[in-house]
Amino acid sequence: MRWLRKREVIIYFLLYSKFRYQEFDIGEAFKVLEPYFSKKVIKNSIKYLSKIGLITGVDKIKYRLNPFEDFVLFYVGYQYLQRRAKLHHKAL
Repeated sequence: MRWLRKREVIIYFLLYSKFRYQEFDIGEAFKVLEPYFSKKVIKNSIKYLSKIGLITGVDKIKYRLNPFEDFVLFYVGYQYLQRRAKLHHKAL
């Protein structure tokens, strides 16, 4: 998994500032993000954020944001610590 780009972090927090953890549809997301990003960028970013777990698809057009802290602690942090433990174990 790669690190998030600045654009993806900004998109997440723009959506968070508008919807918090409530459901929203893709049209509402486009309305919030269109002043700043193209439709292609919005679509691809939402798709990627869904893939990594920051956004959950409720159904085909409805989405919900997941807490950023949970993502960092459980997904990124856990994988990082696992890798560090494996590398540390090899060094011993």
